[in-house]
Amino acid sequence: MIISFKTISMICITKRILMFAAWLLLPGLSFGQAPQLGSAADFAAFTTIGAFNNDGTSVLVGDVGTNAGAFNGFPPGIVVGETHVADAASAQAAVDLGIAYDAVSALDQCSVLGTTLGNGQVLTPGIYCLGAASTLNGALILDGQDDPDAVFIFKIQGALSANALSLVTLINSAAFNNVYWQITGRFDLAAGSVFRGTVLGGGAIELMEGSAMVGRALTTAGAISLHNNEIVALESSLPVTLIGFTVEKGEGQTALLKWTTAEERNSDHFEIEHSYNGKEWTQRGFIAASGESSVSTSYFYTDAMNGNGIQFYRLKMIDRDQTFSYSQIRSIKASANSRMSLYPNPAKDWITLASDDLSQTERIQLYDNNGRTLHDQSFKFQTGKSAGINLKHVPAGLYFVRVTDKNGNIVFMKMVKQ
Repeated sequence: MIISFKTISMICITKRILMFAAWLLLPGLSFGQAPQLGSAADFAAFTTIGAFNNDGTSVLVGDVGTNAGAFNGFPPGIVVGETHVADAASAQAAVDLGIAYDAVSALDQCSVLGTTLGNGQVLTPGIYCLGAASTLNGALILDGQDDPDAVFIFKIQGALSANALSLVTLINSAAFNNVYWQITGRFDLAAGSVFRGTVLGGGAIELMEGSAMVGRALTTAGAISLHNNEIVALESSLPVTLIGFTVEKGEGQTALLKWTTAEERNSDHFEIEHSYNGKEWTQRGFIAASGESSVSTSYFYTDAMNGNGIQFYRLKMIDRDQTFSYSQIRSIKASANSRMSLYPNPAKDWITLASDDLSQTERIQLYDNNGRTLHDQSFKFQTGKSAGINLKHVPAGLYFVRVTDKNGNIVFMKMVKQ
């Protein structure tokens, strides 16, 4: 049998067409090598198998849930979306997430990176492989090169730890919806960090105090633990990336407001708003913003409190084009006779919390600079005016004590262990 050159050419062309069509139809992959999330794309945070726990007033924009595990902490956490626990929607999300995870696992052509990301590192679109447990320090900059469809995929064989105040930032049309992180181990986002992209995890996910994600926290197996965080699948919702906002007692009858931004784009100013009931607000102050910043910036404002009882504060963050967004609401209890202090400070083996009435205290927690909890004590049945915290196991350094009363008011205090 004789086959002509023309016939061979047609066969080759047909094979190429069929191979290209088959490649396009691979489960979970599109032309740009981006995994297709299916129904899992609707979730801000989801675990296929594992508990879902929240501590504090976390805000999640998108659906949340678990297909197999306990679900706790909402409220006080806020979900702008739906909650799915072991239902039809969570079952489908588990299937779709598994397909996306496997699709990324099948990608075998990648650029190899070292296991330390950040420190001003700039990366262009592509698939990157990190062969062991990895860390993120400082800023990692993803440059889309003016292509809004540019895709970034990171395949990490092991855990990923994003250290305190670390930042994933996007420039030149890069979009968080096109950034994917496959992490076969656990993912830890330390205090004050801002992370962008969709995490496709194979282990536990934990966001420490005040850290935020623009994207999704999804895992095929492992618990999800939140601590006063934001997970938002809308880049525009964080024109000012607010990584911390607290209100605590100042000198006399004053409230000390502190907040920190990780980055600011086109920001103009902050307005401090006050309320006696959490519904009706009045402006109490004005602070100019940095405008353009990609580094951590801290702000302070002291407000004179009038009257007793619980009072509420929030920030109105206004851009130069007059668009704005609000922070979370913080509350504080004003009382002419209230008193709370830590002594001795600096401390050695023990530190004492003193209060006018410790029976109103619900919980005391001790955090280090990385947002790790070193002490967590319930005071549901405590009486008296003082209580001690054992510091013998705590190394020397700066720490933060968080006191929560039975009304949900929170006071932060600094302490030094010698």
